[in-house]
Amino acid sequence: MPLAPLVVEAIRRQLPPGSDPDDLVFTGPGGGAGVQRGTRTVLSRNNLNRTYHNALAKLADPAVPLRPTAQRILVILRDSGPQPLDQLAARLTAAGRRPIRPATVAAALGELRAAGLAAVDDHDQDELTGRWGALPVVHDALLDVVELHGAHDLRHTYATWLEDAGIPARVIDELMGHQASSRGGHLGGSAIGAHYRHTTPEMAARVVDATQQRLTVVLEVAELAVERHPNLSTLRVF
Repeated sequence: MPLAPLVVEAIRRQLPPGSDPDDLVFTGPGGGAGVQRGTRTVLSRNNLNRTYHNALAKLADPAVPLRPTAQRILVILRDSGPQPLDQLAARLTAAGRRPIRPATVAAALGELRAAGLAAVDDHDQDELTGRWGALPVVHDALLDVVELHGAHDLRHTYATWLEDAGIPARVIDELMGHQASSRGGHLGGSAIGAHYRHTTPEMAARVVDATQQRLTVVLEVAELAVERHPNLSTLRVF
């Protein structure tokens, strides 16, 4: 399966040093692609699914990637309204087993501010003595137009991108491992006809180019999001 350079680079970053290049395949827990059943490969479908669902959770709630202290402070601010730093430290200390230093609270408030989830009251801009309040969460419009379920969504995206780029349906079926349809034929032609048609290196290059162009746009959008929300810089697109 031809892979775009951006995909190859991203997968290599996830492999341990010295891994065999043949490991650049998501073969799951075993039982296929020459992998014995019960064998978990370096890049398993389980890890891909977990990463994907974590990304969806962060999209639905910006508070998900916050560290524990910041999450606890956000809950307090949302439930009890604006409060100064020293009062937040006292409440966290009373609710926990050890004292919470003001510096720890200040760092957590800075994290919330960077995420666009909290800010100091407009009438008092002093971060140490001013009252901090929770900001309303902006609903991501993407959730209203895209129905997201799991990592299988990536197959829908891949097929759609290639179709938009004018890649023949037969080639898309071949790359995605689709067999003959229930009607006895292939999409875009008959089963016997597909026997005489082959994917040339030139067509594979078109597939790579189409995928690379789309991924480039995705990364540009992600970089813009990081510029607007610096706290997202801790998240990897791939």
